Amino acid sequence: MRGSKLLFIASWVILLIVAVFVTLVSLGSVIIAYTGQQDQLGSTLTLEKIKEHGGDEAVQAHQGRRATAATYALGYAILLFLVVLVPYRRGERWAWWALLVSILVSQLISIARVITIGTSLGAGTSGILLAIFLLGLLAGVPKMFSKQDELIEV
Repeated sequence: MRGSKLLFIASWVILLIVAVFVTLVSLGSVIIAYTGQQDQLGSTLTLEKIKEHGGDEAVQAHQGRRATAATYALGYAILLFLVVLVPYRRGERWAWWALLVSILVSQLISIARVITIGTSLGAGTSGILLAIFLLGLLAGVPKMFSKQDELIEV
């Protein structure tokens, strides 16, 4: 029982660290979008090249897309933080399933960029995020799905 409790603590701590990490990265991305700081678009593509080919509107469109993606990621991170801190820590099984589905769907779609659009830029981050997140969820399995909890729920 003690091992299960320690695993569960490790589980929600890992998930909380992921939430904080995604929050900080998202905020950094928002800052890049709104300030026009040098954007790392790839090894050879820069905002200056985008401006050469499409003008200021193309740069603004890129910054707008970055801001949209970053604010959605920020919203997800805040929601993740709150779900982990309250219902997940209480051992509510629906929270475990909601976290699993949300991370699987979002990150597998992100990783699909390699096949669908032929770019691996950013797919590694999604893979690492998915792996760490799944590790955190797996650590919570013994507590979330123990037979003892099922008897209490009846």
